[in-house]
Amino acid sequence: MLEEFSSRKLVWKIVDETETESFPGYRLTGLFPWSFQVYALSRDKGIPFSSIWKKLHPKRKVPSNAVWLCAAICILLGLPILKINVVFTAITSICTIGWVGGYAVPIFARLMMAEKNFNPGPFYMGKASRPIYLIAFVWICYTCSVFLLPTYYPISWNNFNYAPVALGIGLGSIMLWWVLDARKWFKGPVRNINSENGKV
Repeated sequence: MLEEFSSRKLVWKIVDETETESFPGYRLTGLFPWSFQVYALSRDKGIPFSSIWKKLHPKRKVPSNAVWLCAAICILLGLPILKINVVFTAITSICTIGWVGGYAVPIFARLMMAEKNFNPGPFYMGKASRPIYLIAFVWICYTCSVFLLPTYYPISWNNFNYAPVALGIGLGSIMLWWVLDARKWFKGPVRNINSENGKV
């Protein structure tokens, strides 16, 4: 098996088999994509303790510290599911909003971009593109709103959808951190490619 795969392919093969056979819940929480997002933000010095999370495993060349951080957070967030059913609804809602909502940003940016500033690629829908962007953006807003609504009526503490509360606390904390501290030192993505010779 080691001869068949490179080290990176081997890691992803193990990850894929582990996800599908042993731990299907990892797909729900987005453990591995999330860990690479943590790695990317750490590389840009965009989160606390970046020097720890951006380290790559010397042999496998994967951000193992970021993976372990995300695994610990997933476990901590998932533990209440054992006793409180509404936590599952909140986690599912938040993951779906994050996953689907992520598409809204580039679609909205393209919708707002002037046509003269856009260089179309091989797949371009011409004049139909703007109405399709608008429909896609409205649909994403609708689906994200649905996942913030209660799932049962009448609403009680036992069936309340806590996704809006969790998102509000999370986004509010990030915005507060930005206003009080991060805007003073965060300068955006760190350039890691030499423009003269294209080397990383």
